[in-house]
Amino acid sequence: MIKGLSFIAFIISIHTAASAQPAFQTIVPGGPVEVGESFQVQYVLEETNEDSEFFAPDFRGFRFVSGPNIYTGSVLSASGPRKLKNIVFTLATLGPGKFVIPGASARIGNTLIKSKSAWLEVINYADAQVGRGQKSGKPQTHDDKFLEADEDPYSKIRRNLYMRVLVDKRSCFVGEPVTATFKLYSRLDSKSDIVKNPGFYGFTVHDMINLESRLTGIEMIDGKNFDVHTVRKVQLYPLQAGTFHIDPMEVHNKIRFSKSAVSKKAEQEIVEGVFPDNDNATGNNTAEFENDMATETLVITVKPTPQKNKPPDYNGATGSFAITSTLTKNELGKNEEGELTVTISGKGNFAQLSAPVLQWPAGIEGFDPVIKDFLDHSHSPLIGKREFHFRFMSAKPGNYILPAVDFSFFNPDSNNYETVISRAQNITISSAEQSGVAITAENIEPAIHNHQWKWWLGGGIGILSIIGLVAWLRKNKKATHPEPMDENVSATILVNDILQVANTFCEAGGRTYYSVLRNCIWDFFTRYFGLTGSKMNKVSLAEVLQKKNIDEEYQKAIVEILDQCETGIFTNAGATGDPRKLLNDTKVVLLKITAQLRS
Repeated sequence: MIKGLSFIAFIISIHTAASAQPAFQTIVPGGPVEVGESFQVQYVLEETNEDSEFFAPDFRGFRFVSGPNIYTGSVLSASGPRKLKNIVFTLATLGPGKFVIPGASARIGNTLIKSKSAWLEVINYADAQVGRGQKSGKPQTHDDKFLEADEDPYSKIRRNLYMRVLVDKRSCFVGEPVTATFKLYSRLDSKSDIVKNPGFYGFTVHDMINLESRLTGIEMIDGKNFDVHTVRKVQLYPLQAGTFHIDPMEVHNKIRFSKSAVSKKAEQEIVEGVFPDNDNATGNNTAEFENDMATETLVITVKPTPQKNKPPDYNGATGSFAITSTLTKNELGKNEEGELTVTISGKGNFAQLSAPVLQWPAGIEGFDPVIKDFLDHSHSPLIGKREFHFRFMSAKPGNYILPAVDFSFFNPDSNNYETVISRAQNITISSAEQSGVAITAENIEPAIHNHQWKWWLGGGIGILSIIGLVAWLRKNKKATHPEPMDENVSATILVNDILQVANTFCEAGGRTYYSVLRNCIWDFFTRYFGLTGSKMNKVSLAEVLQKKNIDEEYQKAIVEILDQCETGIFTNAGATGDPRKLLNDTKVVLLKITAQLRS
């Protein structure tokens, strides 16, 4: 069975001819499918910038199981990265024969396109056994689901249900990504609950695949086919040199065995913390067992970038990049605001790139940039571009040259430093007075208020590193399980300790401050409530606070504070009010929650 968007993208890149019409393909299992077995039909559409609409066909002659599940990705081609959309339906066969899986339709802008139909062969159980080299006269059971009377169930579980973590490298440079993939392998009827996601201390994390992606496949191990579920796939960008650990992912399982021979295909379900408490009913013909498993702890060695030939302006960029600069307008009036866009493109640790330093000529006053990212998170390292939009103005007419911009980076492929340079730009300031006010010492405060993006660069880019470093230094304090509160330490000291980083950034305000405050709040609930990974959301938080019998007043208050932080991060930071008051309100609420936990 063909599964997985990356493999589909590979097929498309080979077999789809370049044309003006977007590629649209129907993919079904390449070999015969057994009667009663479920299978996937995948429609892969090359996405464009135009609006699109998908129309599913009628799957007559099959039992509908689920869908559509929609996944996105991309594939590299000669013309650059191409975005893909994968629409997946799961069907079950009803009887043997050869069937046509109809193509689907899609509207791209004003154009209607259709994928080709595909053939699928369905065979009965006896023929399937013959095809596998079995004797047709002797029934063959899926013996991994069948438990003999004298058989050890836990030994059988260990052989047929386990977790693995795979990394693409165990050693890297600072800023060079490590890709970690967590997979569950199963041949059993099982329900698996992720009880602990790993901590990635010392790394900036970018998720590529998660549980909601429902990415499955089949792999042969020791002559047996295993259903393989990709539970999580991440890119990890190390923040500093040293030895770091990728903690285990811990999973609790419920496995059901049949007491008699069966031929039904094994089914698996994977969730995160949502198994019902009463999910323990078993029939007379089944037996249920539980076990726990975890991935191994991996050690990653992060090397510092070489000191030899390191450029003086090197600021931690790792990868392969190019740089360009463009002006929105080459001629401006006096006090008219202009914009210079510096674009860094390529592949590497974009999230850790700070703005290049611009040397504004005398007579030009420039401001810190607005940052825009256009990145493809399905690739490791990240590919795409980061744009720095620098605003500037001048009150002095004349012709100016905006100097070329240098950008240095370390290329781990060549093990060398490289420097790229944009071209200089010419700008003319005319004597015509334009509407707008020049920013001077007398009105700098209003200018800061109207350009709140200045604060974002001032601390925002570097804060990712600070937060990662603080989390790493606190690794022994932020345990796998919630740590008990020390009764000998006052609640005020505990809360002040957690909020100390936010207090440092309070006066600056802006997006940086609200991002730091939000991380401090989640640090509190990680340390004392055990919320980690995907459970760090407001819905899970509300459930935990209710179970801890925290007053509803404080539950609502902390959620409102998190809402204000998110408003400050993603919209106009000034709309959230006084940063100092918000910090004090946070302190009061956390103290109240702490007091109730200790009572």
